[in-house]
Amino acid sequence: MGLDAFVYCRCWQDGLAAPCPVGPVGFDEDGHLALLQPWEDDPAAHHAFDAWLVRTCPHELMEQASEGVANWTGVRLFQQALRSVGRERFPTLAAGLPDDNSGRLSPEQATAALAELDEFRESRITDEVVLVDEATGREVMTYVAVYHGVFMFGPGWQAGVDPDGFFVLDTGADPPVTLFRATRFTQRVLLDGRVELVGDDSRTVVAMRPVGRNGTPPPERLAVRVRTRCADDYAYIVEPLRRLCAAAVATGNPVMWA
Repeated sequence: MGLDAFVYCRCWQDGLAAPCPVGPVGFDEDGHLALLQPWEDDPAAHHAFDAWLVRTCPHELMEQASEGVANWTGVRLFQQALRSVGRERFPTLAAGLPDDNSGRLSPEQATAALAELDEFRESRITDEVVLVDEATGREVMTYVAVYHGVFMFGPGWQAGVDPDGFFVLDTGADPPVTLFRATRFTQRVLLDGRVELVGDDSRTVVAMRPVGRNGTPPPERLAVRVRTRCADDYAYIVEPLRRLCAAAVATGNPVMWA
């Protein structure tokens, strides 16, 4: 799950699209080009509109630009980086990036956002807390403040990383109890499927999946580190945002979060 976005082309607005066989057509209150009548009044007309939207102009679904912006962890890490540099320097991005798959960014906001993205690329980013595989240096988890560091979920447990180390919580307790915490530890999968965690003078066996598995043998030794970040580390989201905002400025249509 993540954040997607698109910008409509101007073909319908400028009369360059093929005529729609049903109507009335227009932008609804959410900014979507739509058949402006309730679905239940004429489902067949809505199906005809959907088919027209696909083929009416050279742009697929009448979208000048369409981007998979980032998964939600990536969005939150970018927002975290904006806050670390100074939220007041990026008011449009700070307010305009959504908390869910809805809303829009006006062309005027897109113009301001482009300038803020340029400024971000020249900014010094605060270092991040990460959990790494000691054998390879691969980052397994990154601390996301708004998630309180929680990165893994399972029945009765949660695990994650924060500035104080890697942790496992028993969420069956009220309030949740910390089962394990360490800044450097080893893990071993036992025959019964549980995971043994050993570190910082503590040992715990937890019914959870191993950390950092991702379809490969899980790492044996893990440690919490602080990694230096730069603006290039956020190109995964900065570049699609730039393309979307540029399309919004060019067309005069908003960026639609989806």
